[in-house]
Amino acid sequence: MSETSEVSKNSTQAGVDEQDAHLFVLVHGLWGGPNHMRTIESTITDLLPDISKEKIVTLKPSSFRFWKTYDGLRLNSQKVITEIFYEIEALKGNNLNVKKISFVGYSLGGLICRYIIGLLNEINFFDHVEPIIFTTFATPHVGIEFFNKNIFDSTANKLGRYLFGKSGRELFLHDTQKALKDMADPEKYFYQGLEKFQKHILLANIKNDRSVAFYTSYITEYSPFDDWSLVEIKYLSDLPTARIGKSHVKPKFVDLTQSNLLTKTEAEDFAGNIQEETSILRRNKIIKVLVVIAITLFFLPIWIPTIVSTSVFVSVYSLLKIRIVTAPNIEAHWARVRDSVFRGSPVDPQDAKVGQDRRDQRRRLARHESFKGDTSQMTENALENFMYAEERFHRRSNAGNDDNIIEEEDGQDDDEEEELTTVLGRSKHIEIDVPGNDGQAVAHLETLRLKDLSKFPLFTEQAKLAIGADKKFIIDNLNQLNWIKIPVYLDCWNAHDAIVSRRGPRTNAKGTSVIGLWCSILRNHLSGKDKTS
Repeated sequence: MSETSEVSKNSTQAGVDEQDAHLFVLVHGLWGGPNHMRTIESTITDLLPDISKEKIVTLKPSSFRFWKTYDGLRLNSQKVITEIFYEIEALKGNNLNVKKISFVGYSLGGLICRYIIGLLNEINFFDHVEPIIFTTFATPHVGIEFFNKNIFDSTANKLGRYLFGKSGRELFLHDTQKALKDMADPEKYFYQGLEKFQKHILLANIKNDRSVAFYTSYITEYSPFDDWSLVEIKYLSDLPTARIGKSHVKPKFVDLTQSNLLTKTEAEDFAGNIQEETSILRRNKIIKVLVVIAITLFFLPIWIPTIVSTSVFVSVYSLLKIRIVTAPNIEAHWARVRDSVFRGSPVDPQDAKVGQDRRDQRRRLARHESFKGDTSQMTENALENFMYAEERFHRRSNAGNDDNIIEEEDGQDDDEEEELTTVLGRSKHIEIDVPGNDGQAVAHLETLRLKDLSKFPLFTEQAKLAIGADKKFIIDNLNQLNWIKIPVYLDCWNAHDAIVSRRGPRTNAKGTSVIGLWCSILRNHLSGKDKTS
């Protein structure tokens, strides 16, 4: 565990020069815990310090983990803000002054980050701490809705809002406050706070993410990858190869200006969107069919009813809890932080003690995330597997090249002599060409910033979704921000897991290489190579 911000208990030293710090807050998603952000944290703490004027420190909040993620955006955001304040005070006690802050949100965590930013903006936090980079990985910015005209999607749309507590109502835009719409309103402090960040980056899975669809994570009304047998994927050119364990892979940044729609005649001769280093489970059609059958026979009659009933129980408990729980008083805590950290008063002793207790708790969670973590993870995996089986049966009649999963990219560079820089804890098992990534991140920046959808051949009228007025409002307003939008294709069972390599950097080599290239975008901004905002 590379907790850069977790300084030892006794490291407060009189007479030691103070140093400015840049705090990265890494926020997990639904059912998750702080350990889901380990690979991102390792990449940040290894790749950013050498180009940053400030000391890079990280915080993986643990106050809303597992089933607590059902408690809604507001309460969970208030909890995370409290953790941020405690950490800022603790860092001050270790001669580190937080001058800059960046947020990285995964899945639901991206929405929580946006809510946090709004609450911080409301109390004028950014008058004292400069907002720098905002990133989301597979975040449902536009909410969740299933658009296929079948019984599964219809049932999911009706039941989904009741299965995940207040968070579920907000995700399905069924809450009375319309939180997601509120957060996209340019007149509200959520949007105004988000505008203050220098960089806005999002990464969106184009396929194999059954938790968060492409349209909502990419913030668009188009769903261009549904007829997969007619889609030819192209990647950004000349991306360096990384070695992750025994795998040699390139970051899977999709080039939407080059990816195109095939005619049915062309599709007959198309080998498929094949990638390197694909597992046998994905390559072998017989194994895939057997897996689908096993999932259907086991999860439908046995596991799914258990999971759904558990989720309903937790949802009811969560809705009752948030009615009676006392929310953290972030205004009062901010007043103490402002006085002690930014105006020279002593840090409150009680805050210092609580802050250290929170650090100790995060260390314990890093070793094992408890039975609640295990059960919430099982719930997510069960629902993911169920949706996988449903998707396979739904598309069976149009399978085409959908089963051609083995890949090799155009222009694969086999030069083994190029210099590689070792990252991620200086592990001998992971090598990433950091200078090469830095250069390509600059070279492709304008493509990733492109807003003219007419440049994307796959974004046709047929790919346009019948979205409602609230979603249209969210999409139009959020797209006024100058996003770097990164579409990602990960050929794996669960791309929602893989895009952050949440079980460790070697569990999904392609996901880890994606994170490495994303980190080069951050490096270029912090070092000044990228002069654009």
